[in-house]
Amino acid sequence: MTQTQLKAGKRQRDPFFDNARFILVALVVLGHLISPVREGNGALFFANNFLTSFRMPALILLTGFFTKHFCREPKRYIKKLLIGIFIPYLLFQIFYLRMDGLAENGEQLMANLFAPNFGMWFLLSLLAWNLLLFPFSKLKHPILTAFFIGTAIGWVDWAGEYLSISRTFVFFPLFLIGHYLQREQMEWFKKKKAKIAAVCSMAVSWMILSFFSLEQARNALLARQPYAEIAGSALEGTAVRLVFYGLMFLGILSFLPWVPKKEFAFTNLGRRTAYVYLLHLFFIKVFTGIDLFPSEPGIWFFVALPVVWLAIVFWTSSNAVVFFAKPVVEGKFAALLLQGSPSVINTINQLTWLAHKK
Repeated sequence: MTQTQLKAGKRQRDPFFDNARFILVALVVLGHLISPVREGNGALFFANNFLTSFRMPALILLTGFFTKHFCREPKRYIKKLLIGIFIPYLLFQIFYLRMDGLAENGEQLMANLFAPNFGMWFLLSLLAWNLLLFPFSKLKHPILTAFFIGTAIGWVDWAGEYLSISRTFVFFPLFLIGHYLQREQMEWFKKKKAKIAAVCSMAVSWMILSFFSLEQARNALLARQPYAEIAGSALEGTAVRLVFYGLMFLGILSFLPWVPKKEFAFTNLGRRTAYVYLLHLFFIKVFTGIDLFPSEPGIWFFVALPVVWLAIVFWTSSNAVVFFAKPVVEGKFAALLLQGSPSVINTINQLTWLAHKK
């Protein structure tokens, strides 16, 4: 077999997806830098709400898109989830709890271990979304069921931030849609007519956001609390959630058509989104701890913002950082420690049995 044939036999990575993921995680960092000062500037608050309408929804949808082969080897897949998602969650959750003084003793640590610290909800929800694929893939109408649960979960007063229950079920339909989307369908976003739809979607998104107060829109987009805490009634909360589901899809449509289709210098960094996401939280906490964020952003904030933003994004995805952080971010050292552990093997077997239980 010639070298040309070997290359042809390998599945080429599509730069579109790596570009999208890198841009989205970079926008997550930008949003976290803006969030502490949002109340001091209405235009900034509105802009951040617009970014919120698509950056995590689009990232969740794309993450779901790459779960096509989850059921080929269930035991191996679940083991990969435990090592690649759950172990890093535990490590970074404990680290950030210690930074916040919320893990001073064993009792306090256990009380907060599954109450996701700032930004850590995504890992806990990501683990749940992947595991939920097993039962939902057996349903006749999985996406419709997921939307029903995502809407209904707001009626449950105790379903809030603990275990990331609210966000897990609210955003799961997006993950599930990504899972069922075919590559041919994603090609539509690369067409010129998609850009026209994107402009229209953006205009409608801004119009819808303008009907809500800045804080109400933020709460609806974050989806971390039950209706009892963010709306006048459960019925009002249900209506708002349905509207904001529509807003999220408009946001995704506003963003994806503008993603570059060709390879750029930053394209390869789209494979390092986990590093950017997990490590940038450290800087946000440090900046908050030393009271670096102004109550009212002035000219110097806007001058420094892009510099600090890009410095964090590119540093956390740099070769040196990836080299040293890989064992923790990807749970590699845990794989060695847990190799052959009877308790881990038993857990994987139990999860696999539950996944296939009718």
